[in-house]
Amino acid sequence: MSPWAYAAAILGCGVGACLRYSLGWLDARKVFPWPTIVANVLGSALLGAVLAGGADALLSPGWMFALGTGVAGGLSTFSSLALDVVVLWKDGRRSAATTYVAATLVLGLGAAWIGYALAHGMG
Repeated sequence: MSPWAYAAAILGCGVGACLRYSLGWLDARKVFPWPTIVANVLGSALLGAVLAGGADALLSPGWMFALGTGVAGGLSTFSSLALDVVVLWKDGRRSAATTYVAATLVLGLGAAWIGYALAHGMG
């Protein structure tokens, strides 16, 4: 992998992380961690599309690395998911914690599949 691919992945990670942080502004009340769900769903869709793009030779390995590991990796966040679940559970909001995990799993898997299908259809 070229040094440019690593530089692009680093920049992509910064873009993804800034986008994830910006999504937090959508929920000023902070009642439920919707911004984290949105970030993880968008990251899953992008990663599904990147996988399809690589499989169909639409993307080079360098672009797959930059977009998948960089942008999607910076955008999606397992650590925030884990922390949100711990806080919801600790606050006695066990139903909200369970709903959060289930919604993230179902929506994330669905988004990855849709991203893959859409990108595969382009190839």
